[in-house]
Amino acid sequence: MKNSSSKTDVRYECIRILREIDEKEVFAHELISEKCSQVDWLPRDKNLLTELVNGVIRHRLSLDTLISSFSKIPFKKIEPWVLYALRLGLYQIVYLDRIPVSAAINTSVELVKKAIRRPDAIKFANAILRSAERSLQNKCLQEQEVANHRNALYRRENTWCTFQHTILPDPDKNPSAYMAANYSHPEWLIKRWLSRYGKDKTIEICKINNLPPKVFLRINHKKISPQEFIELLNKNGINSYAVDNAVVVDNIAVSEIPGFSEGLFFVQDISAMKVAQFLKVEKSNTVLDMCAAPGGKTTHISELLGNTGKVCVQDISAMKVAQFLKVEKSNTVLDMCAAPGGKTTHISELLGDTGKVCALDISLKRLQSVRENCRRMGVQNVFIVCGDASGERVPFHVKFDRVLIDAPCSNTGVLSRRVEARWRLKEEDMNKLATLQYSILKTGAAMLKPGGYLVYSTCSIEPEENQDIIKKSLSNEPQFCLDAEEYYLPTMNAGDGGYMARLSKRNV
Repeated sequence: MKNSSSKTDVRYECIRILREIDEKEVFAHELISEKCSQVDWLPRDKNLLTELVNGVIRHRLSLDTLISSFSKIPFKKIEPWVLYALRLGLYQIVYLDRIPVSAAINTSVELVKKAIRRPDAIKFANAILRSAERSLQNKCLQEQEVANHRNALYRRENTWCTFQHTILPDPDKNPSAYMAANYSHPEWLIKRWLSRYGKDKTIEICKINNLPPKVFLRINHKKISPQEFIELLNKNGINSYAVDNAVVVDNIAVSEIPGFSEGLFFVQDISAMKVAQFLKVEKSNTVLDMCAAPGGKTTHISELLGNTGKVCVQDISAMKVAQFLKVEKSNTVLDMCAAPGGKTTHISELLGDTGKVCALDISLKRLQSVRENCRRMGVQNVFIVCGDASGERVPFHVKFDRVLIDAPCSNTGVLSRRVEARWRLKEEDMNKLATLQYSILKTGAAMLKPGGYLVYSTCSIEPEENQDIIKKSLSNEPQFCLDAEEYYLPTMNAGDGGYMARLSKRNV
């Protein structure tokens, strides 16, 4: 029987995880998964931990702006543990509905008592949270009902939380600073999007980034049909529906979904699923998946080729990528940057019973997830190679029919999933990423057979990482031509944003 954890236990672990994410630059989903596997909590407590950790990270700038508006102490002088406790308490007060304000305040103050114990720290935390409670006016106003937008924070589903005092910068005098604080994104990123997309589209992107992402499941057709899987989920009380060859479920722990250990599905966004199909693999092709871990695209390619031969794994970004690859029976496919393997398994599925997939990634640790995903999905035509796709030396002497490059990127198209990414990314990183991406593309191009296809994809919506990279490659590689490309922004129903381009190599 599962144990119900105390309210303080869940929130204490939340702060511990938040600190570790900031101090060690690890990933939220990994720490949450690790903690949930170690404790015998009820599902509701695990879900609460997930909600609190991800929510506090997403809304960090809005929460810090709110704290600064109440605090008499300079923000940078607030002790780290107290700051995390305040963020946690205010997140529950502003953004959650089912937790009473009094409970949010009391548990947050208790966390300060438990960790610090000094009366001044306890008094400060209590004062900030009580001030927020007194200033709070309404948590569910529609935008047209908000009298002063400097006194209001956007929540979700077009609802706003209003306060009695000024919180935000003036939207007329400094629109980018206002939007950054209200929608909790770095201002430099807001400025980029405003210049490219305009105000309305930028706000829409920010709102989507602050929502829990939908869970897209790519069904393992060798084991179950989508309709049979939906029926299985319904029997277990899980709401689901089909979208573009995927099944969408509520945002719940993947391990709690029936059929996970049996390999009935792989978690992958719609955009990632298309990549393997975009590659145009054919039966008996040899496929190289560069940067393959954890193996989603690799197993997808393997499925396209069929379950014979060898497959090499690449990084999961979206189901579209594997489809975009245009794999054909007997293709050999290289999956570069393959971890954790979503596109790898997808390509394997598309290949059917023929072809080979080679999955390449620089991280041996991440390739372990590729291996496990291939095993779980029943993929047998994938082999895994640890190597550097960005070096000057070509990692293979053979040529491939298809090459898939799901390049390391800024993740600006998947900020709802990669909750830490918006705060770790710096404006100066863009040029560094573009240099790395071009070097990987150059390596992949050298390993493609004449007459073959190369797909370059990212989960970024920044042109420096996408169209600009392809233009540079085409200008320097005259034997290549652009066969097709897709660029998509995050949307409420269709999933993440990103880019993919399919290049063909002329027979010289």
